Amino acid sequence: MRKSKVQWLAAACLVCLAQPVWAATDSTPVYQDTLDSEGQSYSGELAKASTPENSNIRVVRRGEKAKSTEPSEQLPTRIDANKMAYTGSTGDVYAEGDVVVTQGNQTLLSPRIEGNTKTTEYRTVGGYRYLEDNGKTKDITGQNMTYRTKDRHFTADQAMGWNDPYYVKGSNATFDGQEGHMEKGMVTTKHAMAFKHAPDYRVEGEDIKVYPGDKVVIKNPTFYIKNFKVFSLPSYTKSLRHDKEGKFSIFSLVPKPTYSSDDGFGLHGNTDYPIGKNGEVYIDYRWYTKAGFKPQVGYRHYLPWGTASIGYSKESNEYNDETVWVEKIGEARIDTHSYHIGKSPITVRGGANAGYWKEGSVKGSHKEYYAEVSHDPIKLWSGADLRFLGGYQRDYYGYDKSIRSMPYWGARFNTKIGNRMQAWVSYNQRNITYNNSPYRFDTTELPKELIYGASYKLTRLDDVSVSVKNNIMSGEVDSIYYTWHHDLHSFDLYLTYKDAQKSNNNQWKIKFVGKDF
Repeated sequence: MRKSKVQWLAAACLVCLAQPVWAATDSTPVYQDTLDSEGQSYSGELAKASTPENSNIRVVRRGEKAKSTEPSEQLPTRIDANKMAYTGSTGDVYAEGDVVVTQGNQTLLSPRIEGNTKTTEYRTVGGYRYLEDNGKTKDITGQNMTYRTKDRHFTADQAMGWNDPYYVKGSNATFDGQEGHMEKGMVTTKHAMAFKHAPDYRVEGEDIKVYPGDKVVIKNPTFYIKNFKVFSLPSYTKSLRHDKEGKFSIFSLVPKPTYSSDDGFGLHGNTDYPIGKNGEVYIDYRWYTKAGFKPQVGYRHYLPWGTASIGYSKESNEYNDETVWVEKIGEARIDTHSYHIGKSPITVRGGANAGYWKEGSVKGSHKEYYAEVSHDPIKLWSGADLRFLGGYQRDYYGYDKSIRSMPYWGARFNTKIGNRMQAWVSYNQRNITYNNSPYRFDTTELPKELIYGASYKLTRLDDVSVSVKNNIMSGEVDSIYYTWHHDLHSFDLYLTYKDAQKSNNNQWKIKFVGKDF
């Protein structure tokens, strides 16, 4: 009996439809907002939407070879079964009885598989289960599936299961190598999935089409929270152009409940619609009982080396541990990716923006440019990273004709201690000449600050942390933050007490934020 080299690919499951097929670098992509979050003062401080200038900015290396998303003819395939047969003259192959087909990190299980090595078309009989990374990234089941390796075409009568980052279910699934399609589909997330009851939230669509790396189009979608129908639409198009490794949120349009002790109860949602080949219109809405309506609307264009945008927004920041809002009118900005210098670990990035700012009675034009130098995190030991950064920022304020010239530098260190504990230290120094900002929104409160702290996981759902912020110029502790975090399945709850030391500004802060959005 001759063993045939039968090729199988991840496209054997429907959910591959939702995966972008653009080239990725050999290493896992790193985004600027992930690196910057290491400098937070306390857990949950940055539990809000990332700003576009950071969330879409990657750390990249010029000339780096990309991963191929085509079927790999080099990977050997192993077929194990109770009975196997192969006819060399026709190319027919047959395997029956606990069939296990393995190729690389992909495994296909079925009672029976039939196919032909010349047509490269194979089909399962009696159901199938498809695994990738032993089920960590994909675990899909269905009744019957046909797959053709030479052009990546497949059909499946049913597909349901886990495809990172979603749980999916649908029928009559097809993929022709360029476009995916599924009928009567349902999508939810791992945080919302409930195996005994209805998911916390989900979207169902009569017809779902996915154009990898471009957009997903859902016909007659209905958005649910448990079994309560939130709303339905004739059609819903979601851009995949800024998708972080398949981590786009198909639920972003659904109004999510939030709570902040500063802003009150609120609802938050967002969506974006692809325009042309490289652009998209974005809408982000937030409404709070205390702060009111806070929208962000505009146009974003993806460049080979960065992102450009223009729009209107109301954005928040913290000043003296209170939320302050600024209105940005007609702000145009451009930001580059973080590029490695040659083959070195050193990275550089920069950007500029200009618009009209309004914060209460303080209003006028604002222009800024910046440049920053950093490097890949230094691995001191297992679970311990160290990163330095330095840059220059210059702001022009039309309100009072002032100019802020601000060289800055800092360091970030974080480490894991065992399975339950984490610790961090960060230092930030901003060398302001003589002018600070006339806006509280971007005022530098502590030109030289040292932050250190640790967190400890009490249970599977609970952890506590202590973080200390020091004013290096005065040599005193500015404040100490005590935070309790509780995982509420689909949401995160943060309860923080601030001990303001000598300022008598002690306060409690509560944040209630949704995951996956």
